[in-house]
Amino acid sequence: MRISVVVPVYNEEQFIRSCLDAVLAQREPVHEVIVVDNGSGDDTLGVLGEYAGRVTLLHEPRRGVQHARNRGFDAASGDVIGRIDADTRLGPGWSRAVRETFADPVVQAATGPVAYYDVALARLIDSGDAVFRRAWSGGPLDWLLGANMAIRASAWRRVRPALCVDEQVHEDIDLGIHLHGEGSAAVFATGMRAGTSARRIANRFGDYRSYVLMTEQTYRQHPGRPRLRAYARAWLTARIQLLLFPSLRLAYALAQPRPWTALRGGGGRKNPMRSGR
Repeated sequence: MRISVVVPVYNEEQFIRSCLDAVLAQREPVHEVIVVDNGSGDDTLGVLGEYAGRVTLLHEPRRGVQHARNRGFDAASGDVIGRIDADTRLGPGWSRAVRETFADPVVQAATGPVAYYDVALARLIDSGDAVFRRAWSGGPLDWLLGANMAIRASAWRRVRPALCVDEQVHEDIDLGIHLHGEGSAAVFATGMRAGTSARRIANRFGDYRSYVLMTEQTYRQHPGRPRLRAYARAWLTARIQLLLFPSLRLAYALAQPRPWTALRGGGGRKNPMRSGR
């Protein structure tokens, strides 16, 4: 089974090296690694130059992670396409877990658990996060986690024309909703383990709130497709995340070299979710 791994990037000079090193260090090598630059203005391209010959670099001029993802997925030649973030650090057995998961021909997509590697009280936070993931993974999934997911190339080609390009939706959840809507089986694969950064919490509260509320907005933009339970679940989870914001910000700041700077907010943005940002 050939596995392609796609990584959308935007100003990721601090994270992309660790991300790619983990992908290339898989015990069972992947077929190809595709990095899609979304207009980086820092030294991301300089770092990527170190991986010439081992990583395929593509460029997507349209700002937005959905456009960068689409560019990479469309170019992938693997049987299964993995999708991770630039701050994802795959566990060494991730590719094997993907192959084992997709050995079942019914499975069309899968997402796996993540652990946060840059927070204080990481075990406590990871345990809390796992509770939500388990609650969200009962039965066939109508969501996927962009930091750690994979999809059959055939399933991608089927749903690609129907996917939303609205900048007000999460592209990974949108993909999960469309797969669920056509009856494709998406599963939560516990063996697909990965680490990720909690830097989203370093954003100012207003920006973080907008990001969190995009989940229920994504479901709201698909009337009749997701179950009412799914929207209610997204609504409740978002409110819990917002209530926990001060505690999560503190846990993140305490693990940073300059805690006070992290407490003040800013600097936590990942790939641009909207054009022009």
